[in-house]
Amino acid sequence: MRGDPPPVLKLCCSMGKTSASTVSAIIKEMRSLLEDQVTSRPAAGSKGKSALKSLGVPDGSLSVVAAQVLDRHRADLDLDGAVSLMDAAAGRKVREEVLTALEILAAFRQEFTGALVLNADRWLGACEDLDVARLIGTRVAGPALVTDPTKLTTIRKWARFRNPGRRRLALATVGCLITEGRRDVASVLDICELLLNEDHPLLVTEVASILRTATKVESKAVQDFLFRRSIDGNPEILRGGSENLDAARRAALIAKLEAQAGMAPPVAATGR
Repeated sequence: MRGDPPPVLKLCCSMGKTSASTVSAIIKEMRSLLEDQVTSRPAAGSKGKSALKSLGVPDGSLSVVAAQVLDRHRADLDLDGAVSLMDAAAGRKVREEVLTALEILAAFRQEFTGALVLNADRWLGACEDLDVARLIGTRVAGPALVTDPTKLTTIRKWARFRNPGRRRLALATVGCLITEGRRDVASVLDICELLLNEDHPLLVTEVASILRTATKVESKAVQDFLFRRSIDGNPEILRGGSENLDAARRAALIAKLEAQAGMAPPVAATGR
Protein backbone atom coordinates (compact mmCIF):
# COMPACT_ATOMS: atom_id res chain seq x y z
CA MET A 1 0.00 0.00 0.00
CA ARG A 2 1.46 3.36 -1.00
CA GLY A 3 1.04 6.65 0.85
CA ASP A 4 -0.35 7.15 4.32
CA PRO A 5 -2.32 4.35 5.99
CA PRO A 6 -6.08 4.85 6.16
CA PRO A 7 -7.39 6.90 9.13
CA VAL A 8 -8.57 3.85 11.11
CA LEU A 9 -5.12 2.26 10.86
CA LYS A 10 -3.50 5.52 11.97
CA LEU A 11 -5.77 5.62 15.03
CA CYS A 12 -5.00 2.04 16.01
CA CYS A 13 -1.28 2.61 15.65
CA SER A 14 -1.37 5.75 17.80
CA MET A 15 -3.17 4.10 20.74
CA GLY A 16 -2.46 1.23 23.08
CA LYS A 17 0.38 2.92 24.98
CA THR A 18 -1.25 2.12 28.33
CA SER A 19 -0.82 -1.53 29.31
CA ALA A 20 -3.35 -3.59 31.23
CA SER A 21 -1.00 -3.72 34.21
CA THR A 22 -0.73 0.08 34.19
CA VAL A 23 -4.52 0.41 34.18
CA SER A 24 -4.74 -2.01 37.12
CA ALA A 25 -2.10 -0.05 39.03
CA ILE A 26 -3.88 3.25 38.34
CA ILE A 27 -7.20 1.85 39.60
CA LYS A 28 -5.53 0.80 42.87
CA GLU A 29 -3.83 4.16 43.23
CA MET A 30 -7.06 6.00 42.45
CA ARG A 31 -8.93 3.98 45.09
CA SER A 32 -6.24 4.80 47.66
CA LEU A 33 -6.43 8.52 46.83
CA LEU A 34 -10.22 8.44 47.06
CA GLU A 35 -10.17 6.71 50.42
CA ASP A 36 -7.91 9.49 51.69
CA GLN A 37 -10.72 11.91 50.77
CA VAL A 38 -13.51 10.07 52.61
CA THR A 39 -15.20 12.41 55.07
CA SER A 40 -18.02 10.17 56.27
CA ARG A 41 -19.55 6.85 55.42
CA PRO A 42 -22.75 7.43 53.43
CA ALA A 43 -26.01 6.34 54.99
CA ALA A 44 -27.88 3.64 53.09
CA GLY A 45 -29.86 5.21 50.30
CA SER A 46 -28.34 8.65 50.88
CA LYS A 47 -28.01 9.18 47.13
CA GLY A 48 -31.23 7.43 46.24
CA LYS A 49 -31.62 4.04 44.63
CA SER A 50 -28.45 3.19 42.72
CA ALA A 51 -26.59 0.18 41.38
CA LEU A 52 -23.36 1.82 42.58
CA LYS A 53 -21.74 1.66 46.00
CA SER A 54 -20.47 4.90 47.54
CA LEU A 55 -17.32 5.54 49.56
CA GLY A 56 -18.51 8.85 51.00
CA VAL A 57 -16.12 11.11 49.10
CA PRO A 58 -17.48 14.65 48.47
CA ASP A 59 -18.09 15.30 44.78
CA GLY A 60 -15.82 18.34 44.95
CA SER A 61 -12.85 16.13 45.82
CA LEU A 62 -13.19 13.88 42.77
CA SER A 63 -11.69 16.37 40.33
CA VAL A 64 -8.73 16.78 42.71
CA VAL A 65 -8.07 13.04 42.63
CA ALA A 66 -8.51 12.93 38.85
CA ALA A 67 -5.96 15.75 38.47
CA GLN A 68 -3.49 13.91 40.71
CA VAL A 69 -3.81 10.73 38.66
CA LEU A 70 -3.41 12.59 35.37
CA ASP A 71 -0.36 14.44 36.66
CA ARG A 72 1.35 11.28 37.91
CA HIS A 73 0.59 9.22 34.79
CA ARG A 74 0.72 11.79 32.00
CA ALA A 75 3.60 9.93 30.32
CA ASP A 76 1.93 6.51 30.24
CA LEU A 77 -1.80 7.27 30.01
CA ASP A 78 -3.49 7.79 26.64
CA LEU A 79 -7.09 7.80 25.37
CA ASP A 80 -7.13 4.03 25.02
CA GLY A 81 -5.88 3.66 28.58
CA ALA A 82 -8.43 6.17 29.89
CA VAL A 83 -11.22 4.15 28.24
CA SER A 84 -9.86 0.96 29.83
CA LEU A 85 -9.76 2.76 33.16
CA MET A 86 -13.41 3.73 32.76
CA ASP A 87 -14.29 0.15 31.77
CA ALA A 88 -12.60 -1.14 34.92
CA ALA A 89 -14.27 1.44 37.16
CA ALA A 90 -17.70 0.73 35.67
CA GLY A 91 -17.17 -2.96 36.34
CA ARG A 92 -16.26 -2.32 39.98
CA LYS A 93 -19.47 -0.29 40.49
CA VAL A 94 -18.13 2.23 43.00
CA ARG A 95 -19.63 5.65 42.34
CA GLU A 96 -16.57 7.75 43.14
CA GLU A 97 -14.28 5.51 41.09
CA VAL A 98 -16.61 5.77 38.10
CA LEU A 99 -16.86 9.56 38.34
CA THR A 100 -13.10 9.99 38.77
CA ALA A 101 -12.38 7.74 35.79
CA LEU A 102 -14.96 9.72 33.82
CA GLU A 103 -13.16 12.96 34.71
CA ILE A 104 -9.86 11.47 33.53
CA LEU A 105 -11.42 10.26 30.28
CA ALA A 106 -12.97 13.69 29.64
CA ALA A 107 -9.46 15.17 29.69
CA PHE A 108 -8.89 13.45 26.33
CA ARG A 109 -11.96 15.05 24.72
CA GLN A 110 -9.99 16.49 21.80
CA GLU A 111 -9.22 12.91 20.70
CA PHE A 112 -12.78 11.57 20.95
CA THR A 113 -14.33 9.73 18.01
CA GLY A 114 -17.77 8.23 17.44
CA ALA A 115 -16.48 4.86 18.60
CA LEU A 116 -16.72 6.11 22.19
CA VAL A 117 -20.52 6.01 21.91
CA LEU A 118 -20.18 2.23 21.63
CA ASN A 119 -17.78 2.19 24.58
CA ALA A 120 -20.39 4.01 26.66
CA ASP A 121 -22.83 1.25 25.73
CA ARG A 122 -20.72 -1.11 27.88
CA TRP A 123 -21.15 0.93 31.05
CA LEU A 124 -24.64 -0.45 31.72
CA GLY A 125 -24.27 -0.86 35.48
CA ALA A 126 -22.94 2.68 35.94
CA CYS A 127 -25.77 4.10 33.84
CA GLU A 128 -28.34 2.70 36.24
CA ASP A 129 -27.38 5.60 38.52
CA LEU A 130 -29.31 8.57 37.12
CA ASP A 131 -26.72 11.19 38.05
CA VAL A 132 -23.86 9.17 36.60
CA ALA A 133 -25.87 8.48 33.44
CA ARG A 134 -26.27 12.22 32.86
CA LEU A 135 -22.55 12.84 33.30
CA ILE A 136 -21.56 10.01 30.98
CA GLY A 137 -23.85 11.56 28.37
CA THR A 138 -22.62 15.14 28.72
CA ARG A 139 -18.91 14.41 29.31
CA VAL A 140 -18.24 11.48 26.95
CA ALA A 141 -21.08 10.07 24.84
CA GLY A 142 -22.36 13.50 23.73
CA PRO A 143 -18.98 14.87 22.57
CA ALA A 144 -18.33 11.54 20.84
CA LEU A 145 -21.70 11.70 19.06
CA VAL A 146 -20.86 15.21 17.83
CA THR A 147 -17.89 13.74 15.95
CA ASP A 148 -20.05 11.07 14.30
CA PRO A 149 -23.84 11.70 14.22
CA THR A 150 -24.37 8.31 12.50
CA LYS A 151 -24.05 6.79 16.00
CA LEU A 152 -27.56 8.11 16.68
CA THR A 153 -28.75 4.53 16.11
CA THR A 154 -27.19 3.57 19.46
CA ILE A 155 -28.80 6.56 21.17
CA ARG A 156 -32.21 5.44 19.87
CA LYS A 157 -31.59 2.06 21.45
CA TRP A 158 -30.85 3.69 24.81
CA ALA A 159 -34.04 5.76 24.56
CA ARG A 160 -36.09 2.55 24.31
CA PHE A 161 -34.65 0.94 27.45
CA ARG A 162 -36.97 0.30 30.38
CA ASN A 163 -34.21 1.44 32.70
CA PRO A 164 -34.58 5.22 33.28
CA GLY A 165 -30.81 5.65 33.56
CA ARG A 166 -30.37 4.57 29.96
CA ARG A 167 -33.11 6.93 28.84
CA ARG A 168 -31.47 9.79 30.73
CA LEU A 169 -28.17 8.85 29.07
CA ALA A 170 -29.87 9.15 25.68
CA LEU A 171 -31.23 12.62 26.48
CA ALA A 172 -27.96 13.93 27.91
CA THR A 173 -26.05 12.60 24.92
CA VAL A 174 -28.28 13.99 22.20
CA GLY A 175 -28.51 17.33 23.99
CA CYS A 176 -24.89 17.97 23.00
CA LEU A 177 -26.06 18.34 19.38
CA ILE A 178 -27.65 21.71 20.20
CA THR A 179 -24.99 23.24 22.44
CA GLU A 180 -21.94 25.38 21.69
CA GLY A 181 -23.45 26.67 18.46
CA ARG A 182 -24.47 23.28 17.06
CA ARG A 183 -27.88 23.10 15.38
CA ASP A 184 -28.85 19.44 14.81
CA VAL A 185 -32.44 19.87 16.00
CA ALA A 186 -33.73 17.03 13.78
CA SER A 187 -31.68 14.43 15.69
CA VAL A 188 -32.78 15.86 19.02
CA LEU A 189 -36.44 15.65 18.02
CA ASP A 190 -35.84 12.09 16.82
CA ILE A 191 -34.90 11.07 20.38
CA CYS A 192 -37.59 13.24 22.02
CA GLU A 193 -40.15 11.48 19.82
CA LEU A 194 -39.24 8.18 21.47
CA LEU A 195 -39.60 9.72 24.92
CA LEU A 196 -42.71 11.83 24.47
CA ASN A 197 -44.77 9.43 26.58
CA GLU A 198 -42.17 9.42 29.37
CA ASP A 199 -43.65 9.22 32.88
CA HIS A 200 -40.56 9.26 35.10
CA PRO A 201 -40.80 12.69 36.83
CA LEU A 202 -37.14 13.60 36.32
CA LEU A 203 -37.17 12.60 32.67
CA VAL A 204 -40.48 14.37 32.00
CA THR A 205 -38.76 17.56 33.16
CA GLU A 206 -35.67 16.86 31.05
CA VAL A 207 -37.52 16.07 27.82
CA ALA A 208 -39.42 19.33 28.21
CA SER A 209 -36.18 21.18 28.93
CA ILE A 210 -34.42 19.89 25.82
CA LEU A 211 -37.45 20.87 23.72
CA ARG A 212 -37.26 24.41 25.12
CA THR A 213 -33.56 24.57 24.25
CA ALA A 214 -34.23 23.24 20.75
CA THR A 215 -36.87 25.93 20.26
CA LYS A 216 -34.18 28.60 20.67
CA VAL A 217 -32.25 26.96 17.83
CA GLU A 218 -35.07 26.16 15.39
CA SER A 219 -38.48 27.23 16.66
CA LYS A 220 -40.54 26.23 13.59
CA ALA A 221 -39.32 22.62 13.69
CA VAL A 222 -40.13 22.28 17.41
CA GLN A 223 -43.51 23.97 16.98
CA ASP A 224 -44.49 21.57 14.18
CA PHE A 225 -43.28 18.63 16.28
CA LEU A 226 -45.31 19.67 19.33
CA PHE A 227 -48.52 20.19 17.36
CA ARG A 228 -48.08 16.91 15.51
CA ARG A 229 -47.57 14.96 18.74
CA SER A 230 -50.22 16.87 20.71
CA ILE A 231 -52.62 14.05 19.86
CA ASP A 232 -50.77 11.37 21.84
CA GLY A 233 -47.80 12.89 23.73
CA ASN A 234 -47.60 13.37 27.48
CA PRO A 235 -49.42 16.71 28.02
CA GLU A 236 -47.01 17.67 30.81
CA ILE A 237 -44.04 17.36 28.43
CA LEU A 238 -45.89 19.21 25.67
CA ARG A 239 -46.81 22.08 27.99
CA GLY A 240 -43.32 22.35 29.48
CA GLY A 241 -41.63 21.96 26.12
CA SER A 242 -43.74 24.71 24.54
CA GLU A 243 -42.69 27.50 26.91
CA ASN A 244 -40.33 29.10 24.36
CA LEU A 245 -42.87 29.18 21.52
CA ASP A 246 -44.34 32.57 20.71
CA ALA A 247 -47.33 33.38 22.94
CA ALA A 248 -50.03 32.87 20.30
CA ARG A 249 -48.76 29.47 19.14
CA ARG A 250 -48.31 28.27 22.70
CA ALA A 251 -51.82 29.37 23.60
CA ALA A 252 -53.16 27.47 20.58
CA LEU A 253 -51.27 24.32 21.62
CA ILE A 254 -52.53 24.50 25.21
CA ALA A 255 -56.09 25.10 24.02
CA LYS A 256 -55.81 22.02 21.83
CA LEU A 257 -54.51 19.91 24.74
CA GLU A 258 -57.31 21.09 27.00
CA ALA A 259 -59.95 20.46 24.37
CA GLN A 260 -58.64 16.92 23.89
CA ALA A 261 -58.79 16.41 27.64
CA GLY A 262 -62.45 17.43 27.58
CA MET A 263 -61.91 20.78 29.29
CA ALA A 264 -62.93 24.21 28.06
CA PRO A 265 -59.87 26.43 27.47
CA PRO A 266 -59.63 29.08 30.20
CA VAL A 267 -60.24 32.69 29.25
CA ALA A 268 -56.67 33.65 30.22
CA ALA A 269 -55.09 31.06 27.87
CA THR A 270 -54.38 33.62 25.14
CA GLY A 271 -52.36 35.69 27.56
CA ARG A 272 -49.86 32.91 28.31
